[in-house]
Amino acid sequence: MRYHNSCGEWLLLSRDDDNCFFMNPFTKTTMPLPSLSSYSYYEDPVEVPEDCMLQENDMRGPWSQYKDADEISVLSLVVCSTRLIAAIVAVGALGTIALCRPGAAAWSVSANEDSRWLSHMVFFQGKLYALDSNTDPEDLIAIHIVDDHDCNEPRVSRIERLIEGASLPPQTYSLRQRYLIESHGTLLMVRRKLSYKAEYPSERRYGDASAGSRVAGSSEFEVFVADFEEGLWSDLRTLGNDQALFLGRGCSRAVHVSPYDFSRDCLFFIDDYTDWFWKKTTTSCGVYDMKDEKVYLSLPTVSWKSGDVPATWLFSQGKTVELQAAGGHLQEIVESEEGDPETLQCGGACAARASTA
Repeated sequence: MRYHNSCGEWLLLSRDDDNCFFMNPFTKTTMPLPSLSSYSYYEDPVEVPEDCMLQENDMRGPWSQYKDADEISVLSLVVCSTRLIAAIVAVGALGTIALCRPGAAAWSVSANEDSRWLSHMVFFQGKLYALDSNTDPEDLIAIHIVDDHDCNEPRVSRIERLIEGASLPPQTYSLRQRYLIESHGTLLMVRRKLSYKAEYPSERRYGDASAGSRVAGSSEFEVFVADFEEGLWSDLRTLGNDQALFLGRGCSRAVHVSPYDFSRDCLFFIDDYTDWFWKKTTTSCGVYDMKDEKVYLSLPTVSWKSGDVPATWLFSQGKTVELQAAGGHLQEIVESEEGDPETLQCGGACAARASTA
């Protein structure tokens, strides 16, 4: 098995034969998904306003030029509904929006829209939102989806730029992470500054920066709320006494908590920065309390045995949800779990318990 990403209570896994599937580790439910090498291309044009178009000198091309690469990653994964799943599939950081229905044979991808530098996608009020990583700071874009019940394949119909990253305070450091989260009917973005120190072996050759590794240090956080009317990010100083945020690459979530719980107005974060020069034996996990703007390292240590697989958050549902393909359509089977004292109201929409894996 190979792990690719997670979303809510689902893990995206694949077998040696490249077949992908969802697996719910709480209920053991599975759901087949298309292979990351299987794509169906639609010719319908994607409407892109001029201010959201790629630069002429940015030679990227459509996803069909990149899909045959050996390493296709899933930068972000969203279960939009029982019949629609969206992902940012990429080679390196260059990717596109791929859509599918559970049990489908291929991911639905535009044949004409050029690939983009995208990250941190969420489904919010009927649209997909993502950060355009080609800009610094990143711009917020909205991705409109056509998902009619009589439509065999979902598709992207429009991409528009809603908020320019220039509305954010400037940053002067290189290692940073962004997280998009829906909370209380608003769209939040969290910026994380990750400090580090470099370690080099004593026998390193002069000028050979690649011989070193980075060791995680302290983290700092800023929270912003999207103001769609003004087209900017507004600084947010508190989540309120009934919200906590769980931060992770592709697996962030807002969770409703008791106003008497210590976790109110807190950001829980885990290791999610991976690249070839990152030292895998170090950790950067903890809790950032917005009330006093301090970080408390109270989470269990997380380490890697091998490879570049980061820790992820999993959110067990307060109800058992199974997705089943039946005659080309999906059925949702719901079994209530009333009276569970550990159940938390998640994101104002569904119940969840948070755990790490």
